[in-house]
Amino acid sequence: MSYEQQVFRELALPNRAQVIQTILTSLLKHNGRVREFGSGDQEFADEIADAFDLSTSQRSSPLTTFVRKDKRLKNSPAWNRLLFRAADVAAKNRLISRPSETVKFTGRREWMLTEAGFEEALRSQKRNIIDKDNLPIVTVEVQKARNKLEKAKRVKDYDPIDPSKRRGSQTKESLIRSRGFRHAIVEAYSFSCCICGLRVPSPDRLIWEVEAAHIVPHKFYGKDDIWNGLALCRFHHWCFDVGWFTLRFDFTVEVSTALRTIPSDQGFMGSLDILRLGLRENERIRLPGRNAIYPHENAIAWHRGKIFTHQLRG
Repeated sequence: MSYEQQVFRELALPNRAQVIQTILTSLLKHNGRVREFGSGDQEFADEIADAFDLSTSQRSSPLTTFVRKDKRLKNSPAWNRLLFRAADVAAKNRLISRPSETVKFTGRREWMLTEAGFEEALRSQKRNIIDKDNLPIVTVEVQKARNKLEKAKRVKDYDPIDPSKRRGSQTKESLIRSRGFRHAIVEAYSFSCCICGLRVPSPDRLIWEVEAAHIVPHKFYGKDDIWNGLALCRFHHWCFDVGWFTLRFDFTVEVSTALRTIPSDQGFMGSLDILRLGLRENERIRLPGRNAIYPHENAIAWHRGKIFTHQLRG
């Protein structure tokens, strides 16, 4: 038994496998990533310790290690050492990525879940693997897909239709790209609806009310490209999909004249007329900070011709 293992045993600390599982499940609460721990950031280490209900002594008792680079002895909490060891093993097993790897594609030193780690965390919580497509978790693979979407070169003759979707089969790669699309759109629009500006998080601030809407919808084989997306609250997402409004090529709102046919007692939430007041003719939508990721005119043209129908115009 090594000196480290002896100290861990004397302090009755949890074993490495237990710590790995808790790291993975705790990462779910942080949308899949946390800042590098072990460099003065004790918050995540304390969170994992709380999960095991560790005593003050278990958390703070020192472990002496030799730092070869500086040729000196270093005292640090044994618990922090165990946590780092567990994270290192999880990284070797490709369940998470190390901060030295993550920084290359996020610009931040973070521990981040991989798809394999995400699935393992769901299994440990006895949750269906299918759930991962509906959770706001960023994995290494999703982040890389998102980076690719954000860095793609805008093309003039863009086709927003993906013929491969007609085959009806979704690959692992396409599912990851779809999740990357959602994260890219929502963050590009600062977690706000581009029509009404609604920006509301869940109580734990991990999930936002806003949705990533396809301009050419999935059911019409719309691509998961950033130029085929808008950030919309759930209400305006529905209004857009059914054709109550569309966009002009200057990104102003065009409202269906069929709105005049709605009975005067409909479209209200309490006393607020959210349908009529929430859609303002000629108002420019809130756009991302870079025009390279603005909605593409070809996607807008499709929506104007296929969704915003002549029948709705009155």
